[in-house]
Amino acid sequence: MPMSTNFSSLDLTLDDWSLINNITHAYDICGLNYDKTRINNYSLTDSTLTDFLNDEQQMYRSLILFYNQIPGFKQLNIEDKILLIKCNITHLIHLHHILKDNFIENPKIGLHMSKWIDSDFHKQMSKTRHSYDYFIEYPIVLKLALIPLMLTINLSRLPFDQLSLELNDKNLIIQYQSLYITLLWKYLNVIYDEKDAIKAVQILIFQLLRYQLLMYEMENIIKKQTNSNQFNPLTKSVLRLN
Repeated sequence: MPMSTNFSSLDLTLDDWSLINNITHAYDICGLNYDKTRINNYSLTDSTLTDFLNDEQQMYRSLILFYNQIPGFKQLNIEDKILLIKCNITHLIHLHHILKDNFIENPKIGLHMSKWIDSDFHKQMSKTRHSYDYFIEYPIVLKLALIPLMLTINLSRLPFDQLSLELNDKNLIIQYQSLYITLLWKYLNVIYDEKDAIKAVQILIFQLLRYQLLMYEMENIIKKQTNSNQFNPLTKSVLRLN
């Protein structure tokens, strides 16, 4: 799969377009079996937050499948992949949901989240989600953004007993992140004027930070209110419960 190294120009090259098309195709096939109606199967009386989080493994698996098809990420050693996924996937999964739901939020999620956590938490999550409606006409932006955001090398979100772990190929990760940031910025300058492209970057960064804060809150609730042994291995891993 060709990759452009022409970072000095804001014009997308043929190699850039080829890479964008391949990324889009990889993303589109990773969630072909996604069930948009899953939330409708939950009961307000019987279903629990643990049930929901365990069922999220389908979403995590499809997103990990996407990353494993991306040049750069798929070349990383398995230890670095695991660390990056553990530190980044729980807030990136929300962008995955937005894309798979075609930017349409199922109103029933509010009923369940209000019960499982509280209504204010859901309102904040919903407000953050709808900030990404800015990209409703250009969903490719979110598909491209998923890559450099996963290649973020801050490992501070690891459990306390794993904070001594380090990435093996940090420089390589930074190199690939730079490549995909450049690709994203060039694409933004094709679809928007400079002012709107800057606004797009601000939304991507600041709303992701909001998701991070909200996930910290959710994870604290999970640790207080649930038994980690009730979670399947993948959910337990991405929630850093082991």
